Amino acid sequence: MRPLALVLGLALLSACSQPAAPAKPPPAPAAAKPAEISGVLTFEGVLPCADCPGLKTELVLTPKGEGWAEGTYRLTETYLERGGPMVTTGDWTTLRGDASDPDATVYQLDPDKPEGRRAFLRVGQDEALRILDGDMKTLPPGLPDRLERKR
Repeated sequence: MRPLALVLGLALLSACSQPAAPAKPPPAPAAAKPAEISGVLTFEGVLPCADCPGLKTELVLTPKGEGWAEGTYRLTETYLERGGPMVTTGDWTTLRGDASDPDATVYQLDPDKPEGRRAFLRVGQDEALRILDGDMKTLPPGLPDRLERKR
């Protein structure tokens, strides 16, 4: 009978002991690294215009240095069938994710100016850019929304 009491006593003690520490969860995957730009990128095309046939657009992204994902830009826009070019300059940065794809790469112009921000979705390995609306969504089908890389 004593061995039975000993076994029951040990069982009770082990039941009262602190549970084993839960296993540590695996480390979270590292955040995706933004696209790095090597050299100046130039894109051009015609984007939508509310009151004209289109807006001829040239966007030049210049990184701060080799491999940087931010820098300065020059945006030249010309209304088709009227007026001369308008040139805007400022800073740009790279964001991760848009309204439909959390892994998308987006170039944002004037990130520090909420009223002037513009965003472009990177297509492929900088073969083209698609303009995004204020909600980081692509434009409705049928509207011109693409700037092709100028080689």
